[in-house]
Amino acid sequence: MDGTMAETAKINGTELAYLDHGQGQPVVFVHGGVGDYREWETQVPAFAASFRTITLSCRGAWPNRKLEADEKITLDTFVEDLAAFIKALDLAPVHLVGHSSPGGFGGLLLAYRYPELLRSLVLLEPPAFPLLGVNIPPTPPQVLKLLARNPRAGIGFIKFGARGIGPAMKAFNRGDDERGLRVFMTAVAGKERVAAIPEQTFQAFVGNVGPFKAQLRAGFPPFGEDDARSIHVPTLLVSGADSPAPLTAVTDTLEEILPDVSRLNIAGAGHNMFNTHPIEFNAGVMAFIGRP
Repeated sequence: MDGTMAETAKINGTELAYLDHGQGQPVVFVHGGVGDYREWETQVPAFAASFRTITLSCRGAWPNRKLEADEKITLDTFVEDLAAFIKALDLAPVHLVGHSSPGGFGGLLLAYRYPELLRSLVLLEPPAFPLLGVNIPPTPPQVLKLLARNPRAGIGFIKFGARGIGPAMKAFNRGDDERGLRVFMTAVAGKERVAAIPEQTFQAFVGNVGPFKAQLRAGFPPFGEDDARSIHVPTLLVSGADSPAPLTAVTDTLEEILPDVSRLNIAGAGHNMFNTHPIEFNAGVMAFIGRP
């Protein structure tokens, strides 16, 4: 980053920090579970050359106020915050780029509930598991049904639950946030990718674990195929070729049923494809949002 000071917007009883660069049509970047506006450092210079580029830190993420240990917020909280943020800055309609959750799944729900706020939508592997008939944490009957419909996704979900969600929640419940996050991230990205994360970056993730734990505790809101079919906002789905089967299954399903959809699959990339493959990511997204 170029040292630009963060600004804050007062919305829904809290303050959200954001960075604002460039001029033109607004592009709002919204991070994933343990991220904050810092994770878009390889996007800001490229996008700010042609667009007003806004990177937002969601409720509970650095440098905003940390959540209390037992503070209850849901994905709906993030969606309402995002809608209020866009309205407060008078940005609509925006190009929204959202990673994982709250960014990706929250962006999908925003397009369903407030389509007038969006010019386009770029979704980076939203964990919209209710679309597959499962939630977080999944119940055995949900997984069995998914296994029957989509064996690869079902097996992936069983592994994801056994190696990631279950052990991570146990670690979080005993207060070991670092262990819980490392286990969960390993289940999503693999040992090698997690081992390659600089310690300073990983500790920043640990510092943002509060909103992530709140989402895990709350589970996700309902979202079905009919809801997705009703979204007419032009949408680009971005996925990493090496991402876990449950996330890929959500993206594949969205590609089948969203009315106005494009797909960008990045070879050799995983869930954080925007960070590991910024050249391919930036070029593909800018071509999409810049089209006539």
